Amino acid sequence: MRNDGPVVLFTGGLAGDGVARNTVHLANALARRGTRVEVICLKGGALAGELQGPIVTPLGQGRRPRGLALAAAVPALHARLQALSPSVVMSMGNHAHLAVWAALRGLPDIPRLYRISNDPRRSTRGASLRDLGLRLVAADATRLVCVSQAIAGQGAFRRARRDRRVEVLPNGVDAAKVQALARRGGPRCGQAPYIVAVGRAHPQKNYGALIDALALARRQMPDLQLRIVGAAPSRARGALVAQAQGLGIGSAVIFHGETANPFPWVAAAAAYVLPSLWEGASNSLLEALALGVPLVASRTAGNAAEVLDGGRYGALADPRDPADLARAIVRQALPETRILPGDRAAAFRLEAVTARLCGIVAGARSEHDEIQMLPEGPGHVRGLDDGLRGTNMEP
Repeated sequence: MRNDGPVVLFTGGLAGDGVARNTVHLANALARRGTRVEVICLKGGALAGELQGPIVTPLGQGRRPRGLALAAAVPALHARLQALSPSVVMSMGNHAHLAVWAALRGLPDIPRLYRISNDPRRSTRGASLRDLGLRLVAADATRLVCVSQAIAGQGAFRRARRDRRVEVLPNGVDAAKVQALARRGGPRCGQAPYIVAVGRAHPQKNYGALIDALALARRQMPDLQLRIVGAAPSRARGALVAQAQGLGIGSAVIFHGETANPFPWVAAAAAYVLPSLWEGASNSLLEALALGVPLVASRTAGNAAEVLDGGRYGALADPRDPADLARAIVRQALPETRILPGDRAAAFRLEAVTARLCGIVAGARSEHDEIQMLPEGPGHVRGLDDGLRGTNMEP
């Protein structure tokens, strides 16, 4: 790795989402190892205060829709990268990759890492453009860091796998920190049992199906409530409230809004539910795992099936089938049938994940130089799946 320039991490912002948290974790881990780090983002956020050493450079583009803001930020990002001459640039989330790719045009000597943080196959809408973007990023990458085996196996990454430029590295969790935060000010939620979902009200999170499942689950557990902890724009919240009222369970669905510390709500729940249609690697699932609560996760929620080891540490359900989701919820909410996660969180220790990621960053300079010297043609092509071997984090 070059010795002069800092490591640059780029993300849209430093609010409380998973990409921002992973950015802060990596930035701090690199700084503890004596690496100069600069976090560049469209705007700051609450998590900026958790950075211990790294510099934050907001580009001042956070007031417009994110896609437009990222496009508008490309010239400023390019100028900043040109001035810094960083040793490595890492794009931390899917939303940022094309902006980083564009900003790096004309700067071929800078190693570039792209962290594939979410499942790009989430829908057929815009699939062709999305696939084109993935292929551009994959061709440009010194290294692709994918949060699950399924994402690493994307067709768009076939050449990168052949060139052994793919790493599979799930998110990590600081179990002790999550447990400590859960003990701060327990929620006032009465005596009724409840399931909890954490995350913004967005079609990806599939809260409509979860409300349908709650109505079915209440046939066996009439007092069961649903508490949603996360941002809920008025239109999305209004639709979900109307749905619950139409099912006769309006008072059983409670919105708590976005909070920096959702963990007391999770720790006191009868079960945590991740009903998402798609994910990359859910931080909130790992955090619930660390709290030892019964877990229900969608089979299509990124690497949830890997985290729960196919159902060994929690229940898996079809997110498009409210009846299947309801059965899993009832099973996990009842003490006599629930499956507890035990010490499964130890397999996703944040310290181990960040150490491995720091190693990937540190090796990016030599990887980049190697790729620049690779001969054209089939002589350097290895087995299609070779790039996935040995890439899982060792617990």
